[in-house]
Amino acid sequence: MLNPKMFRPSLWLTELELPEFAVRGAVIIGQHRAVVWDTLSHPRDMALVRPLLDNKELIIVYSHADWDHVWGTVGLDYGEEPIVAQAECLARFSTDAPVTLQKKQTTEPGVWDEVVLVTPTLTFQAEYALDLGGVTLTLQHLPGHTEDCIVGFIPEWGILLAGDTIETPFPIIPRDSPLDQWIMALQKWAQDERVQTVIPAHGPIADRTLIERNLAYLQAIRDHQAIQPPTNLDDFYQETHDGNLQWRGPEG
Repeated sequence: MLNPKMFRPSLWLTELELPEFAVRGAVIIGQHRAVVWDTLSHPRDMALVRPLLDNKELIIVYSHADWDHVWGTVGLDYGEEPIVAQAECLARFSTDAPVTLQKKQTTEPGVWDEVVLVTPTLTFQAEYALDLGGVTLTLQHLPGHTEDCIVGFIPEWGILLAGDTIETPFPIIPRDSPLDQWIMALQKWAQDERVQTVIPAHGPIADRTLIERNLAYLQAIRDHQAIQPPTNLDDFYQETHDGNLQWRGPEG
């Protein structure tokens, strides 16, 4: 069950334990608007989020279109409020997103019947800023884990919402991931002294050293270097690491 936790005033983290892994979203409360960063995996996940919004104007942000980040939207009273995402995220609602939902509804009858895919209504290419009143959320495209991944930076608080671009012990790398682009973007964030706290969707919260650890792993994969993964990996991350070793790049 979802367990929202206050991380600091006006910032709640929505943390959920799924059978496969844990996932984390966020609720950011400004003076005039509130952002739900990822609606997680099921409409019921949003039941305890609604009271946090304090009747503020709602903006929903999708970090990317993977199922554990966007399937809970109909659990919010979103009405005509904007749903913001990178342009490729919208495209995925016509390609792999409905396929994934159909597969889960077929393999787990009754579990996902309440899920309705709600597409983004406001998209951007590279960067988009949201003024919530007293606090700003700047969204930046950072493809790599998926083509539509973004991060969100809150400069007033020094917080980077990393989505699935950063993870512990390491992220999932598709075989055609643009690793050079991913690495260069993370290098900029690793060097940005404004960033004091990194909040990923999966794994512990940390400082910029978390970005550096992910960079080292991604660079080793890109350069086909020998990697000694952490000991005691669970089955999910062992399979993830084995899959990551198959990376061949966009031209491979």
